[in-house]
Amino acid sequence: MKKNIYIYLLSLCFSIAGCNYLETEPGDVISSDRFWETANSAALEQYCNTYYPKLILGHGDPLAWSLGNMIESEYQSDNLLGASANLITFGQSTVQITSSHWNWSVIRGCNEFLNNYDRSPASETDKRKYAGEILFFKAFDYYNKVRLFGDVPWYDSALNKDDPELFKGRDSRVLVMENIVNTIDRAIEYLPIKTNVYRVSRNAALLLKARICLYEGTYRRYRDMEGDEEYLELAYEAAGRLMTMGHSLYNSGDPNSSYFDLFIQDNYNNNPEVILSREYDASINMGNNVSNSIPGAVMGMSRDCFEEYLCATTGKPISLCGCHTPDMGYINEMKNRDGRLLQTLCLPEAGSEYARYLFSDDNGVLKGGAPNIMGILQGNDDRTFYASTSTGYAIAKYYKASEHLKGNHKGSIDAPVMRYAEALLIRAEAGAELGKDPELDKTVNALRKRAGFTHDLTMNPVEDPDLVAKYPNVTGPNANLIREIRRERRIELFAEGYRWDDVCRYNVGEIVYNRERRGAKLDPTLYSEDERQTIEDEIGIDPNGFITPYAKRVSFNMNFTNKYYLYNIPLNEISLNPNLLPQNPGWE
Repeated sequence: MKKNIYIYLLSLCFSIAGCNYLETEPGDVISSDRFWETANSAALEQYCNTYYPKLILGHGDPLAWSLGNMIESEYQSDNLLGASANLITFGQSTVQITSSHWNWSVIRGCNEFLNNYDRSPASETDKRKYAGEILFFKAFDYYNKVRLFGDVPWYDSALNKDDPELFKGRDSRVLVMENIVNTIDRAIEYLPIKTNVYRVSRNAALLLKARICLYEGTYRRYRDMEGDEEYLELAYEAAGRLMTMGHSLYNSGDPNSSYFDLFIQDNYNNNPEVILSREYDASINMGNNVSNSIPGAVMGMSRDCFEEYLCATTGKPISLCGCHTPDMGYINEMKNRDGRLLQTLCLPEAGSEYARYLFSDDNGVLKGGAPNIMGILQGNDDRTFYASTSTGYAIAKYYKASEHLKGNHKGSIDAPVMRYAEALLIRAEAGAELGKDPELDKTVNALRKRAGFTHDLTMNPVEDPDLVAKYPNVTGPNANLIREIRRERRIELFAEGYRWDDVCRYNVGEIVYNRERRGAKLDPTLYSEDERQTIEDEIGIDPNGFITPYAKRVSFNMNFTNKYYLYNIPLNEISLNPNLLPQNPGWE
């Protein structure tokens, strides 16, 4: 049985559950002198365990009826289209009165620990280790707040309800980001090298630093803000340092399945790629529902994302290769592409290993085929649907057949929330942005080879007009290289929760989120004329034959503007503390 960190629910850490700074007495921290003076190593570990499920979200809470954060956060992007339009990317979200994201219990609890842990009788080694975990969580939570709100107040102590610092204004993004980097640097110094993939380590802290600094460096670069190069240098250095720490890409030995297999493992302790994961174990009633939910979830890859997977014959984009056209049919268009495509989506071809859950043997008769579009098509004994999708492109990533067949909450696949592949992509992107060596053979090309894609990315790739249209603000001699690394990042990290942040830091939301959302071109060999007509009448099909999931299901237009990159400061917080003004731009 796997060692499970959720034991914290039975520990004293249950008393560390939190509230907002401004709302109540500080009940989310342990303020007793006796606790800190008697807290041994086990107590410090239990304290840290409180923050794992708050920040390491993975496939969601055990026994939850959801697909989890890694998948569902992609609905807020142009990668994965859900049953309904995302209000933020459509530019339709309204002012928040309250927000669970403007919650300071994690920061307060981290500060309480950092202000008191030296009083513990635990060994200096253990105290530093757990202080490192807390520093990691503090940096992570603050990074999340900056991404969502921009300027936020910085706190270094656990305040009580009468402390005037509770009513301070927001500190500048510049100050907060400097403090975040200082905090994660201390975590790197304190934490041990990874031994247990389910606990925060120096390796995880280095990856978090690289992630934070790449985000901030490019966010500033594509908004003409000072300090961009400094952060990109930090990202490049942190990723490079991690590349010397013994990690490698997971490889099963079969390029046709290595990428797919990476995401359906139930223990990552011996996986050389996974740096931090969230653990699940159905045998102790701590299972997830991911594999069981994927076939019936009304979601699908967007056509825009689908088109970014390169041609395996020429190595070119499919708009330039001459090998692929939408008219060749859904099945043929999926084949002969970057191998990660068929390891991310289901292929509706009977007998194919890539069909996944689209077919089933019914008393010796193979039934199934193309997925049901938005669940509106009527099945029968002769026309059986084993899946639903919003776009025609059914998701295979994270699907483990054996767990699907067991029923609800029987999933024990763990969530690889931090993996070495991200570090390689950060090294490549930061290098290209800085004009330094992106080490393409060690980074992008290594990822391609894992999936059997033999065409290497070079320093001077062919220009893809589609990427130029999406990312017109990329300039300089490395412009095409930077765009290709962005393509690689979108493909490799699909459905892992990165795309919204990437579009935000690239500052191209007004371009990509105001494009019409499309799915597959409806294939007459997979859907009957009556089914096609039903889809056209109830869902929508554009003049070129592509499914338009929201054309008839959404009454509002796309209107994404720059203001949606940040949430508004919740109005109830401003009523408690007017010093939080001015409001974020566009939300005044």
